[in-house]
Amino acid sequence: MKEKRDKLIETLKLWLEKNDIMGETHFYTIEEWLEREEEYHNESEFVITTEGGLFYILNFGDQKQHLEFEDIVLSFGFFYELGNAWNIGFYYDENLEIIDDSKESIKTYSDKLQDLRWQDKRNLVKSNAEYRCQDCGASTNLEVHHCYYQYGREPWEYPLDSLRCLCRNCHEKRGKLETVLRAKFADLRFDELEIFKKLISKSILAYNRVAFFEFLNSIGNVDGDMDEKYDKMKTIKRFS
Repeated sequence: MKEKRDKLIETLKLWLEKNDIMGETHFYTIEEWLEREEEYHNESEFVITTEGGLFYILNFGDQKQHLEFEDIVLSFGFFYELGNAWNIGFYYDENLEIIDDSKESIKTYSDKLQDLRWQDKRNLVKSNAEYRCQDCGASTNLEVHHCYYQYGREPWEYPLDSLRCLCRNCHEKRGKLETVLRAKFADLRFDELEIFKKLISKSILAYNRVAFFEFLNSIGNVDGDMDEKYDKMKTIKRFS
């Protein structure tokens, strides 16, 4: 259970970072939580406190991200409860069917893709995409792509927003391109990678998505329209 708990915590932290909602959010081991002498969650496996983006998602919020959060927790065999609006306790779901995870390591990846836990998640990703390729719009030969991998994770232990419904052709092309991008990142220092992270997170939030990528695509063009694309990006409304 400890290994599952630690994987869940790591996956939640990555999901929060990816969605830029980590601010005002803190993770507590059960030992740290008991020291606070709070009213709730004293029998939980770990606790999150939040007054930032996660607080608004769980209490007021974005239904899509709320469902993504729930899916992550359930994928690792846990459930969560709100105590106060600002604290969340996580509990191992003992009512789930007992699965011998020690045997997972000896299964092939193909075997794991037949697991009902992956089949259910794969079908949910396709349903959320309305059975269309999320890159080209095709409706045939649909597959589900993991946009990244983490050591020790099972195929179903990934957030929904890290999975993408793609046709077979786009799946193959995207996998190759993502490998090239990771290879190019190898030439960058950590501080340069941090700048790329900020560029992707803050610019997509601040500017119209189409205009932003048109500007990026214009950088270094021989046509010399970079200034024009930059001005368009600054002036066009984000949601227009």
